Amino acid sequence: MRMLVHILKWLLLVALLLGAAAWAFLQFHPVFGGRPDAQSLARMQASKAWRDGAFYNLETTPVLTSDEAPSVFTWALKMLRPPPGKVPAAPLPGVPFDASKLQDGALAWLGHSTVVMRLAGKTIATDPVFYNASPVPFTVSPFPMQHRPRTADMPPLDAVLISHDHYDHLDWRAIRELAPRVAHFYVPLGVRAHLLRWGVADEKITELDWEENAQLGDIDITLVPARHFSGRRPRTEANTFSGGQRPKTSPALDNPSPTLWGGYVLHAGGKRIYFSADSGYGSHYKEVISKYGPFDFAMLECGAYNRKWALIHQTPEETVQAALDVGAARAMPIHWAKFDLSEHTWRDPVERFTRAAAERGLPIATPRIGEVFTLDKLPQERWWESVP
Repeated sequence: MRMLVHILKWLLLVALLLGAAAWAFLQFHPVFGGRPDAQSLARMQASKAWRDGAFYNLETTPVLTSDEAPSVFTWALKMLRPPPGKVPAAPLPGVPFDASKLQDGALAWLGHSTVVMRLAGKTIATDPVFYNASPVPFTVSPFPMQHRPRTADMPPLDAVLISHDHYDHLDWRAIRELAPRVAHFYVPLGVRAHLLRWGVADEKITELDWEENAQLGDIDITLVPARHFSGRRPRTEANTFSGGQRPKTSPALDNPSPTLWGGYVLHAGGKRIYFSADSGYGSHYKEVISKYGPFDFAMLECGAYNRKWALIHQTPEETVQAALDVGAARAMPIHWAKFDLSEHTWRDPVERFTRAAAERGLPIATPRIGEVFTLDKLPQERWWESVP
C-alpha cells in the first residue's frame, strides 16, 4: 500500500508539473500573440461586425454543421498514420522561387494562401506562412517539397496583407523574420496586438474594418468580409474576448470571435485583384464583394473543407461558383497543397476545382509552388498528377 501511495504521489507531481508547463506555454509563448490595447479595442467596438463583445459573420455561421463531432483521437491517428492519398507520397515538384522574375503584373503562389505579387510598382505578399500551421511544435508541418519556399527567398516587401490570425495564415516566426524587410502590414481589427508582441513597429501596422480601405502608392487596398472566424488564444481562457467580456451567443448557434477576419480587394494600375483568404460559401460574394469587381483575377480558398464544418470552408465547386459570383475573369485555387487540415486527400481540392471550372467555362491558373507567372499566360499544367 505504501508503494502505491508513493507512486500516486509521483504521478500527481508529474501531472502538476505538466499542467504548470502547459499553463506557462499558453501564457508566455509568443506564438499566441498579444491582446488588443485600448486603441485597438475602441476601433473594434465601433465595427459593424462587433456585437455583444465579439465579432460575428454577416450570416449566422456555426463552426460545426454536423451532429457527428470531430474526433480528436481519430484526427490524431490519421495525422500519425495517414491513409493512402491523404498526404503526398513524394516531395511536391515545385519551382525555386526567383524574386528577380517578379516584374510588374507578375505573381507567384508559394503554397497554401501565400501569394507574392508585383502591382503598380509595389511588391505585396498575402498571409506569409513558412513554418508549422499549429502552436504545438512539430505538428501540422508543411508537406515535403523539392523546392520549399523560405523567408530568405522573399524580396523586400512594400506590404503584407494578413487575412486573419489562425495559425495557418499568421506565422509568428515568419513575421519576425520578414518584419525588417516589410514596409507595412495591413491587418483586420484586433490582429495588430499580435504583431506588436512580435516586435513589429506600431507605425508599420494598419488595422482595417470590413470595407475600410487604405492607400499604398497607386494601389487601393480594401478589407472585405469573408464567412469564417478567428482567434488565436485558447477559447477556454476567461479573457479570450477583448476587454474580458464573454459573448452572449453560444458558439453552437453562431461563432463569436475575438479578432476580425476577411479577404482583400486590390485596385492597382487598372487591374482588380481579389484574395478571398478563408471563407465558406455565402451571400457576401454577390452582395458585397461583387460591387468591387469585375475582377481580372481572383485567388480563392479551395481546401480544408468538410461536411462537419461546411459553412466556414467552401467546397471546390463552391469556389468556382464564388469566382463567378464576384465576376472574376480568371481564378486560382489557394489554401491547398501545403498542410493536411481536413479529411480529404491532398489532391482532391485541385482535381474537383479544375473539373468544375472546365464545366463552367472559367479560365484558371494552376501554377507549381514558386512559379512566377502573369495573367496573360496562365500556367495550367496538371503537375499534381506526377506525384505518387
